Amino acid sequence: MSKVSSSQLVLDAAYRCFCRNGFRRTTVSDIVDETGMSRPTVYKYAGSKEEAITKVVRSLLERAREAAREAAEAAGTPEEKILAVLTVKLEVAIRLWQDSPAHAAELLSAATAQAPGLVTEYTDRLAELLVAALSGIAPDTAKQAAAVLLTFTRGLEEDLRDADAVRHELRTGTRMITRGALARPVPSRPGH
Repeated sequence: MSKVSSSQLVLDAAYRCFCRNGFRRTTVSDIVDETGMSRPTVYKYAGSKEEAITKVVRSLLERAREAAREAAEAAGTPEEKILAVLTVKLEVAIRLWQDSPAHAAELLSAATAQAPGLVTEYTDRLAELLVAALSGIAPDTAKQAAAVLLTFTRGLEEDLRDADAVRHELRTGTRMITRGALARPVPSRPGH
């Protein structure tokens, strides 16, 4: 069995504190208490609570990005690849809502505020996976369809109280959007 690093233990403790207390109410002292480590050790690995949430977000998004890449590679059809990538994205939000029903919205907002570059980079990588899945069969609409699919998924993340219903909506919406992107465009008539 592999040993968990001290830095990961601190980040896991910070995540638990953020989930339990929310971002605003969590203090570094809470994280110190949660880890059972010394204050200097926690500061070494987490720094301020703003640095801690940035590191937690980085860790979560790096794992999600890798999971999305692996899911896309393992899937067969373009539609399956797209659904696999978007499912990974949705499951990150579902996990947060399950881990912290009272503070999930605050934590998502804090993650975006404290680590906007990380969130943007993560979304860009997912968009690349979606475009890759679509480009071979719908090169003219691949980027637009990827943007619509990501926007659609973000909208589903707004209310995750019924995760199974949202997963169903993701499958249905992905199918509809993907098939629309793959449909041959209807030539416009001159003057219209």
